[in-house]
Amino acid sequence: MNGRWEKTDQSVDAPTVLVVGAEPLSRRALTRDFARSGARALEARDADEVFRTLRTQPVECLVADQMLADRSGLELLERVRQEWPDTARVLCSEGDDPTLAQRAVNRAAISYLITKPWEPQAISDVIDRLPAAASGASGSAPPTVRHPAATRARFPDIVGESPAIRELLELVFKVAETDSTALITGETGTGKELIGRAIHEASRRSDRVFSAVNSAAFPETLLESELFGHRRGAFTGASNNSKGLFEHADKGTVFLDEVAEMPLSMQAKLLRFLQTGEIRPVGGEITRYVDVRLVTATNKELEKEVAEGRFREDLYYRLAVIPIHVPPLRERREDIPLLARHFLRRMSEKTGNPAHQIDDAAMERLMMHRWPGNVRELENVIERAVALCRGEGITAEDLPLGVREPRLPEVSDDRIQSLPGVERRHILETLDRVGWNRKRAAELLQISTTTLWRRLKEFGIEGDQRARSGRISLNG
Repeated sequence: MNGRWEKTDQSVDAPTVLVVGAEPLSRRALTRDFARSGARALEARDADEVFRTLRTQPVECLVADQMLADRSGLELLERVRQEWPDTARVLCSEGDDPTLAQRAVNRAAISYLITKPWEPQAISDVIDRLPAAASGASGSAPPTVRHPAATRARFPDIVGESPAIRELLELVFKVAETDSTALITGETGTGKELIGRAIHEASRRSDRVFSAVNSAAFPETLLESELFGHRRGAFTGASNNSKGLFEHADKGTVFLDEVAEMPLSMQAKLLRFLQTGEIRPVGGEITRYVDVRLVTATNKELEKEVAEGRFREDLYYRLAVIPIHVPPLRERREDIPLLARHFLRRMSEKTGNPAHQIDDAAMERLMMHRWPGNVRELENVIERAVALCRGEGITAEDLPLGVREPRLPEVSDDRIQSLPGVERRHILETLDRVGWNRKRAAELLQISTTTLWRRLKEFGIEGDQRARSGRISLNG
C-alpha cells in the first residue's frame, strides 16, 4: 500500500480519508483534492489494501472508484458498511448514472456520490459531513444501538407491558439497526410519532437531527419548500434562501406524518428523492445528495389508496420496505391501568392537583370503554378528570359521560330513538368525552369541523356551556 500523506501539516483532528481505485491518475487526483480540503488522505490500489488499512487504523471515510481491479466499488462499500458501519462511504462514478445511484441508495451502501469530473465543492461537501476525529469516531468501533431499556427511559411515554406492545418494541429495535425506510400505520391517537422517535433514538443516527412534519398541514408548494428548501424569490414571500428539512436533518431522520394526504405531484418528487438521495430547492438549479433516514406514518390503508388511484404504487413500495403497525388501545387493554396512572402522575405534577389514585369503579369504566381515540383520548380523559376531581383521587363521577356510561340503556320499542336522535346523542357524548374540543371531536367522528358546527346548529346548540352543565337532554 501507498500509505503516504499528501500533506504533512495536517492537524491530528483531521479526518482520515482512504481513496481506492485501480486507475492511478484518477486515484491520486482524488487523494490530492481530499488532502487540499483538509483531510489526512491515504491511497489503496484494491480491496485487500483497504481491508488491511481498516483493520489497523481508524478511517473516517472510504472513497471508492466505481470500477476496481477485483470487484466493483459498490460491492466494496457494501462490505465495508457491514464490517465498519461508522466509516462514511463515498462512491466515485463515471458521469451521472441514476441507475447506479439508485442501486447504491437502495442497498444503503453509500453516504455520498461523486461524479467524474468532480467539482472541488463536492470534495469539500464530503469533508464537511464527516464526523471530526476529535469526536471519538473510529472506523473499527461497533455501531451504537440503544438497548430497549435505554429507549424506554428516554421516552417514558411509551408505556405498556402487553404482548402487543412488547412485540412492537422488539420490531422497533430491529428496524433501528437498519437504514431502510419504515411505514408506521395505525389509528389516530395510537402514538405513531413516538414510535418514529424511538426508531431514531435507538439507531446510529440518534446524535443527529430528528425532524417531524405533517404532510396535511401544508399546501403543496409550501410542503415542497418545507422538505427541499427554497431559494430567494422562488415564490411570493420567499425573501431569503432557506434549507429544507431533508438538508437540515442530513445524517439524521425525517418523520413524515399523514403521508397519504400528499398530492400526487408531490409524491413523484418524494419518490425521486428516495431513488437518488438528491434534493433541489424550489427555485434552485443545483442538486446535492443528503443522507436521511425516512420514516412515514398514516392512519389510512395505503393499499386501498393505491387501488383507488390516490397514492402512487411505486412510492408505496419504497415507503413500506419495513411496515410497522401500532395496535389500537382496545387490542392491548391490559396496558390501560399503566397508561392511566402514568397520565395521572404527569397531570398531577403539571397542575399541582393532589390527585394520586384512580378508584376501582373509575378504573373499571376505563377498562370497559372502547377508546376510539386510543391513547390520546385516554390522556385527554385523565387530564379532564384531574382538573375536575375534588378529592385525592379520581372517581367514576369525574369521568366524562361517554366513559362513565358506555352503553345505551335498553329501551322498549315505543321508545326507540330516531336516527337524528341517535346522531345527536353520539355527537354530544363525543364532545363531552374530549372536553368540548371541537377539532378533536370532529377527528373522532371522522367529519369536518364545518360539518360538526352545522350539526350543532341544527340541534340548536350555539355554545358548549349548556351541554357541559348538563342542561341539555341527551334523549331529545
